[in-house]
Amino acid sequence: MDFFDTNDSLAPMYLTYSGLIRHDERGELPYQMYMPVIDQTIAGDSIYDVLTRGREMIGTLLMERVLDHEDLPEPEETLPVGEADEMPTFINVELDRFKHLIAPRKTVIKPMGALKQPKRLLSQVFDFQPVFITENGIGRYAVVSMQDYDMFQDAIGMVLDKREIEE
Repeated sequence: MDFFDTNDSLAPMYLTYSGLIRHDERGELPYQMYMPVIDQTIAGDSIYDVLTRGREMIGTLLMERVLDHEDLPEPEETLPVGEADEMPTFINVELDRFKHLIAPRKTVIKPMGALKQPKRLLSQVFDFQPVFITENGIGRYAVVSMQDYDMFQDAIGMVLDKREIEE
């Protein structure tokens, strides 16, 4: 079984953990959520914000455990008991969303024409995944992050702008 194969994964698609949300107007970020599974507190502007940040933090830390060959914490089925001003909640973490953080980075080879549809190209790769762009069958460019891709697009735009000015 391969952890990266979504059809035959060792881990379930979703894991559910509990949290305690508290509202405190005095802080810069008025909402806090304590997550017992990772013994961390996250802060945010809204309940949605702390749930989203908490889900991201738990997902990332779970992937670190996978990398370290550690067992994942058991999903929780009961809400924690909190103080009177704390709201207990569950946080669903979709592991497949985080597998790209630890997946092997395969090089993607695309023709130059793929840059004409950047959204389509970017939907097929992850950040920091090597992308080798070919021009007439000859390798020309390697894009390894979205920042590099943006820089490449800016350079192409400057060259095209210069050509238009000269014409």
